[in-house]
Amino acid sequence: MNDQQVKVLIICSQTNLDLTQYADYYHIGVERGCLALLNHNLTIDLACGDFDSLSPAEYQTVIKNTNKLVKVSAIKNEIDAELAISEALALHPTEIILITQGPRVDMQLASFGFIVQYNVKWLNDDNYCYLLKPHQVNVVTPLPGYRYLSLISLTPAKVNITKMKYNVQDFELTTLSANVISNEFIYDQPGEIEVLSGTVIVIYTK
Repeated sequence: MNDQQVKVLIICSQTNLDLTQYADYYHIGVERGCLALLNHNLTIDLACGDFDSLSPAEYQTVIKNTNKLVKVSAIKNEIDAELAISEALALHPTEIILITQGPRVDMQLASFGFIVQYNVKWLNDDNYCYLLKPHQVNVVTPLPGYRYLSLISLTPAKVNITKMKYNVQDFELTTLSANVISNEFIYDQPGEIEVLSGTVIVIYTK
């Protein structure tokens, strides 16, 4: 596996996203994410977690359909998604996509933090987020089904935005500033975001 260009999909929940676009990825299922992979007729290359959200019958289904199982105690220092990321990093991947879905704000914030900590791309049914590269121009391309593009700065930052509906130069952002929310593309043309300083995440939203 390490001799190839590996891309990893980690899915932690059921989702309405079309997972077949990730058919050529290495698939890590976490908890009910294992069932999501099976529902899309995708191989579970690795199943991991404490599996406390699965019924005994569902757990047996996962065991029978995974190539590798990593089961941990429910009492641990990291959440299951981070365990899966650790397993993914051991493969030295070129890309990690993390899909989590659910009502718990704490879990969603943890997933958001993994974008910066591990440079993962995070998706749920309505959002697609990733870390912008600093000190260079990032080309942002329109994606089908996503209308808005927002920036969230996790530190004080400065950005240039061009070729979008709302453009700025040398624009200073405070941490978690809401000043660059809900931008839009122009006629489905790519835009450009230059991160002059700071740590900035881009969010596509439907």
